[in-house]
Amino acid sequence: MLTVSELLTRAGSFRMGPLSLTVPAGRVLVVLGPSGAGKSMLLDTVAGFRTPRRGHVRLGDRDITTLPPEQRRIGMVFQDAALFPHLSVRDNVGFAPRLRRRGSQVDDLLDRFGIAHLADRAPRSLSGGERQRVALARALAAQPAALLLDEPLSALDQPVREELREVLRDTLRELAVPAIHVTHDRDEALSLADDLAIISAGTLRQTGPAAQLMRHPGDAVAARLLGWHELGPTHRDTIGVHVGDIPISSGTVDDSPGTAYYRPEDVLVNVPDHSPPAFRVRTQVLEVRPTLPLARVRLNTNPPITALMLHRDLDRLPAPLGADVDVTLSRHAIRVIPTETT
Repeated sequence: MLTVSELLTRAGSFRMGPLSLTVPAGRVLVVLGPSGAGKSMLLDTVAGFRTPRRGHVRLGDRDITTLPPEQRRIGMVFQDAALFPHLSVRDNVGFAPRLRRRGSQVDDLLDRFGIAHLADRAPRSLSGGERQRVALARALAAQPAALLLDEPLSALDQPVREELREVLRDTLRELAVPAIHVTHDRDEALSLADDLAIISAGTLRQTGPAAQLMRHPGDAVAARLLGWHELGPTHRDTIGVHVGDIPISSGTVDDSPGTAYYRPEDVLVNVPDHSPPAFRVRTQVLEVRPTLPLARVRLNTNPPITALMLHRDLDRLPAPLGADVDVTLSRHAIRVIPTETT
């Protein structure tokens, strides 16, 4: 188990923490946050490249807070792969002292990551995806007690990134060590995470099982990072709760003032919905953008609503644009964040 307790780190005027995290063996914690949130600083501190102002890092029953990086038994994969340019692929993977006399284990790792045919090549001759495969193999070659991954896929083209995401997910599942992966990419986070930690401006906003955070973001920062769209402030009058001109069904949200957020992929357009919805309105389609993998459909509501739809379902929309459509939103796809935490 990897445990971070009340960890506080500074770099100039930027402060990260104090924050506490626990990653059990065999689970993947994904730290999700925007650029400049402190994600890499967190990994650097856990790995021993930075000295914390206070707090502790424990790995199993060892307090490793003051140990140098090479004594922590923590593997790390960086965004730029950080391979040794003067060594071949084979020698990069086998660089760990415990593998220098065990060529068979190196060969096994080369096969595992599909890079055996590159064994004698120099890093400069590899593509970005190939370099990251080598970096992953090298990190595992040292048989780490924990693994840290600092946005290792962010610099890759989308097809390569998606392919390596599958490789990384399978690899992390096979490991029986705690792993922390940091990213600003929501899809990547949800593809890999057992648990999520939301970080912004050096502050830990929310942490817990990934599925739980997706359903129940704790504040506006977490909601936006997890793909919830802001609908607007809620108001109560003699009729009930509404957001702009959209009436919210009774019992969907509580009476506390706040800002409503919704899941755009759960907005249904011209789809019969027999369950009680959060709201049902009749409006018009203003625009269809054929983005992938889901098309973006902008609706003429107040406040504006965007639906994310499968391309095959666009046939349900009337032509030309501007004709009436029925729009519903399921109750589970709306959440009100209290005003005091937005």
